[in-house]
Amino acid sequence: MTVITIAALGIVTVTSVVLWLMGNRFTRRFIALNGVMPPLIWMFRGTQDEELERSRRTALGVLPIYLVALALYLFQP
Repeated sequence: MTVITIAALGIVTVTSVVLWLMGNRFTRRFIALNGVMPPLIWMFRGTQDEELERSRRTALGVLPIYLVALALYLFQP
């Protein structure tokens, strides 16, 4: 394994945990406010609540980093 592969795997691991935490936080707050599960495209729809919006924007900001690191890990020779 190369250094790039190991670094990409580390980034994928960390960003996976961050995405999970932000999704969990968003879901709990959304259920508390609305009483139903959020839509599956929750990351791509804005909300009026500031706490929901903070979790959503953090997850949306981490997503491209996750995808690039995943591509680097999967497609390394």
